[in-house]
Amino acid sequence: MISMKKWLIGMSAFLIMIIVAFLCIGNYFFNYALVRKNGEIAAAEMSVYSSIYESEKKDKIDLNRKIQKEKTSSWLNSISKKEINIQSNDKLQLFASEFKLSNESNKWVILVHGYTSEQSSIYDIARHYSDKGYNVLTPDLRAHGLSEGKYVGMGWLDRNDLLLWIDYLLRNYRNSEIILHGVSMGAATVMMVSGENLPTNVKLIVEDCGYTSVWDIFSFELELRFNLSTFPVLNAASFITSVRAGYNYKEASSIDQIKKSVTPILFIHGNADEFVPVNMAYKLYDNTNINKELIIVDGAGHAESRLADEELYYGSIFSFIDKYLN
Repeated sequence: MISMKKWLIGMSAFLIMIIVAFLCIGNYFFNYALVRKNGEIAAAEMSVYSSIYESEKKDKIDLNRKIQKEKTSSWLNSISKKEINIQSNDKLQLFASEFKLSNESNKWVILVHGYTSEQSSIYDIARHYSDKGYNVLTPDLRAHGLSEGKYVGMGWLDRNDLLLWIDYLLRNYRNSEIILHGVSMGAATVMMVSGENLPTNVKLIVEDCGYTSVWDIFSFELELRFNLSTFPVLNAASFITSVRAGYNYKEASSIDQIKKSVTPILFIHGNADEFVPVNMAYKLYDNTNINKELIIVDGAGHAESRLADEELYYGSIFSFIDKYLN
């Protein structure tokens, strides 16, 4: 009887140790990847990637990045910019910039930036839309830029915020025809919102290098950067995220959402992307049941397609738009 009692005590202590280790591991990776402290996210370095491509292609991208920065700076000095804010469903103040043309164009683009970035990182894309006669709204996602929030939404929480930005446009500009364009985590955001009940004013979606799901992208990065298997690390982190941030990694799925989409989607991805592998673009495209197109940009790393082949990138976008907007 005594030996059985000791065995039960020992097993209980062992199980407690396992549970504590599970929670500690999950909490560590949750804090690392999804918690903003003092305006920063610990995993910010994950948003910078060196692409595998020829030096000639790299030189072209670097030169184009410099040219785009100069043109965008000039554009910002010439365009009307209005700072606006709304309140999220969970009482966060979310901020955005509104670039409205002087004419009465009813065409709008909501541009969504990527992980650990902010709206200014995609002002170069905003300039191209503006030059084509589109008004542009550029939000800072929750826990990014000026927007409040402690936890990164990875597109899943952000999809609800994006619905509010769409509502903002429709309340202030009733006859708006809206395009959603996202890059990286912003691309996941626009795909995740595509499965919601969108107003018919949203005419099409452009996603640039988005991931299939939070589970998939974290699993890929966990192995690539930490040489760790999915189980039990990702299971632990997903559990902690569900408790602290209100979502788990498997439900935060772009691929499940686009299956329900009734909004045409243009997929763009670089074949030298080291962060979001290009095979995710093919999976997303294959699982889309609405009008769709897929553009693969040769030699482009993560979020570099517009720099690697500017003509192909914007030519494809505006050609796609012409099919669904007058």
